[in-house]
Amino acid sequence: MLRFHAEVFCRASGLLGQVYMESQITPNFIRDSSWAVLGEALADLEKQCRALGLSSALAQAARVRRAITDQNSQFSIERLGRDLIEVHTRFVDELHARLIYILDAPHAAYFTDSQFSPVAKACFPEANHDMEEAGKCLAFERPTACAFHLMRVTEYALHEMAKVVGIQQDRPNWEPIIRKIDMELKSKYEDRIFKGSADLLANMSSHLQAVKVAWRNRVMHVEKKHTMEEAREIYDATRGLMRYLAENLPERS
Repeated sequence: MLRFHAEVFCRASGLLGQVYMESQITPNFIRDSSWAVLGEALADLEKQCRALGLSSALAQAARVRRAITDQNSQFSIERLGRDLIEVHTRFVDELHARLIYILDAPHAAYFTDSQFSPVAKACFPEANHDMEEAGKCLAFERPTACAFHLMRVTEYALHEMAKVVGIQQDRPNWEPIIRKIDMELKSKYEDRIFKGSADLLANMSSHLQAVKVAWRNRVMHVEKKHTMEEAREIYDATRGLMRYLAENLPERS
């Protein structure tokens, strides 16, 4: 996937148009500053062409830039207008052969940063990849893929919570964890195994229930396709769960 810096292209395209008009209206009186501006604009376009693999437009832009900056070149003002139009035409033609999508500001935020809290990222480094991928899937409106990455993130949380309540399983499920927490909180204080941990257990159960409700117990069904609204609900619930655990689990704090 290639990043298209639209602002650079728009600025450079505008500068090329400015110099082109000068070359047509007053060919013998093009300002010195315009030559400098033209060189910078062509250099910016070259960077964009190189990054996007636009080989034909890159060749033409480089050719014109060398012509106007090389004192030994046989540069002709008369050809400048045609050469600039050729740069623009090649750029447009090559972009036409590619698909370019634009992320609005809210979606772009999930692409550049997963939005999981720094403390969660630091305490669960092994989950960072899926946190980042979940954010990117949400940014590109791929809600089902986002949900599956979040399921993988939650597995790390379940592993930590299982250790807290003494469940010895490599891949624990949330139901046994929730049941054990509920049994502990309903027991008389003198019969409790984890005395002094009522608040921690209650909050763990609350966050886990929030994730479970957001998923509606259907994420594992192959035929289930999530909507963007569902993906955002799961995302927010999972993000809250991971932050709480990172800030409150004794072995993580």
